[in-house]
Amino acid sequence: MLASPDRVPYFAELASLRNKVRHRLAEEQARAEEDGALEASRVRAAATAAGERLERAGRRRAALEQQQAVTTDQLDRLARRADRWQTFRDTVRGGFERRWLRARMPADAGGATGPERPAATRREDEPETTGGHTRWQAVSDHDPVAEADAAERALATRAAWEGAAARPGMPRWMKFGVLAALIVVELPVYYSVFENLHGVGRFADLLSYSLMVAVAVAMILAPHIAGWILRRRSATGAVRLSSVPALALLGIWAYGAWALGDLRAKVAFREEPPLDLPPDVAAAVGDSVSDPPSLIESLHLDPHSVSWMFVALLLLSGGIAFLIGLGEEHPYLAAYRTTAERLRKLEQDIETDLAGSERAREAEATVGARAGARRAAHEARLYAVDELYEAAAHAYLDGVATESGDPAVTEAAMRLSSQWPLLPH
Repeated sequence: MLASPDRVPYFAELASLRNKVRHRLAEEQARAEEDGALEASRVRAAATAAGERLERAGRRRAALEQQQAVTTDQLDRLARRADRWQTFRDTVRGGFERRWLRARMPADAGGATGPERPAATRREDEPETTGGHTRWQAVSDHDPVAEADAAERALATRAAWEGAAARPGMPRWMKFGVLAALIVVELPVYYSVFENLHGVGRFADLLSYSLMVAVAVAMILAPHIAGWILRRRSATGAVRLSSVPALALLGIWAYGAWALGDLRAKVAFREEPPLDLPPDVAAAVGDSVSDPPSLIESLHLDPHSVSWMFVALLLLSGGIAFLIGLGEEHPYLAAYRTTAERLRKLEQDIETDLAGSERAREAEATVGARAGARRAAHEARLYAVDELYEAAAHAYLDGVATESGDPAVTEAAMRLSSQWPLLPH
């Protein structure tokens, strides 16, 4: 059988097993190539998307930086306006001071009072109106001995914005909390006013509660909204005459506070009808029982004091809401802070996109290398399978030559083992 030209049955079996393994490895390689192609497409898409995001982020950053520069210029303009006002104020004050000095310390008063002390000699740069008072300096006086370039630099120096604070004065959640607390605090006051206006019954109680809540909310939100409108007047595109309805709303709110205080005083001082007593009760006892003094009378209060007390309470709570609305950030400062927060968030997104873009580029650059490594690994696996089954065939021939006692079989096995490869392809 070994010397015949026919195929050895065991070799045919080994070849069949080897081919099955090779086919399975080929299928795995095909799936790996397909997965690699999909991964390469995803990597290229991720790199393209990261590049697009970075480009859009760059345009957004340029726009935000330009917007931030605009808001900074606006804030610088406000700072220059405040500086002009302070300069005008100092100039007016300096004029009053100079006139006061001329009136109180005339220039010829030094000779009338006696010889001037040597230590009190006037400097050349000292104003004449100060006389011998060398320690006096008006706020509008300037240094005449300053160098020319220093004076030009001082004139060229323009007031600028000092920069935003680390955080706004009052956070938004605290503002809403204070407004809600003011509304809750005023609810018992309004309930004491409205509880007897609608009669008795469930529907009357519902009307009293609804009116109590509505008035409490309106009396707090009205001044708050008015203060917010007054604060937002200088925003770009805002209605400049919005202060008129805001002030009108404040007037209506103040009138409402006065009306509610007056109503509370009337409710507190309402007259109760006297009690009907039997005629056999003594007159003294009858007077003290039928017409007892009220709590307001026992406290020696009058309607005006009670009315003004409640008016002051309403004005105080509404005034706090008004100051909260008026204490909002200036529109320019709010725009600057919002732009700065957007820039900070955009910088974080850009850093994340940069890292993702670098990873995508690195992955895209190694797509070909990884595909070549997969193909080389596949070839190595196929070669290992061929070598393994060839070794099994040679081991079979060695075993046959060793175990057989026939010299012809041994010679045929040795002659067949000299062939390579033994297994057919």
